[in-house]
Amino acid sequence: MRRKYTFDTGDVMYHLSINSAFPNVLSAGSPGRIRKIAGYLDTEYESIESERGLVTIHGRYKDIPITAFSTGMGPASVSITLPEVIEACDDDNMKIIRLGTSGALQKNLNIGDFVATTWVERAETTCDKIMYPGYNAVSDFEVRKALIDAARKTKKDYQNIYEGPTRVTDDIYFDALESKRKNHGEVLAVSMEFSVYCALRDRYNRDDNRNIKVGNLLTISDNLVKEAEHVDMTKFKKMQEEIEDAHIKAGLEALASLRKICL
Repeated sequence: MRRKYTFDTGDVMYHLSINSAFPNVLSAGSPGRIRKIAGYLDTEYESIESERGLVTIHGRYKDIPITAFSTGMGPASVSITLPEVIEACDDDNMKIIRLGTSGALQKNLNIGDFVATTWVERAETTCDKIMYPGYNAVSDFEVRKALIDAARKTKKDYQNIYEGPTRVTDDIYFDALESKRKNHGEVLAVSMEFSVYCALRDRYNRDDNRNIKVGNLLTISDNLVKEAEHVDMTKFKKMQEEIEDAHIKAGLEALASLRKICL
């Protein structure tokens, strides 16, 4: 454990209730998705659930040590939970991958498609506090490449893979109303967290001499610019199990390939 900014609460982190983390990290907003990741790990794993319902799993995948944890929803939640994982890890060389769902902002994107983020159109202010106003959030090329390569192997036949900018907002429902009226240019999809991963990477790399790298692989759960009044997620809910299977496998395979490159 290597505290820098988190509360001093002895030998466990205050919100996640963990005392260690591996340098190969998968994250998702949903505790349920983290519990599903446990099913893909080697035989034995450790599961920790905090008083706030956040779930962390420590285990191995193809003999590579993996930590998977739930962040909660939104930029503010990530700014609390991700520092606890970073500071619980004693290894400088961390690879952190976010697996999330998103609303498409381009008409050609369909339910289940993968989107790997290049840079972020920010509609949140949390990164301004972590770094500075006007901060540019950009993913790490090697993590993005590993995610795309892995997704090509794990995707279902109907899934396509896109690479490009995505939007991060700190509000899901009312931002969706604005998004329906807006021309988004080249921005592919909207979600709620990844810019904060980039800001925390840069803050810890700068202030604590870390070598953290981050990437973001989204699946399309709906298409905001195709919807009329309300977003319809019924199709996604019916397909969710097999989409999540491909999604989780892509994240794990990407971490495995990145680990091999480092060895």
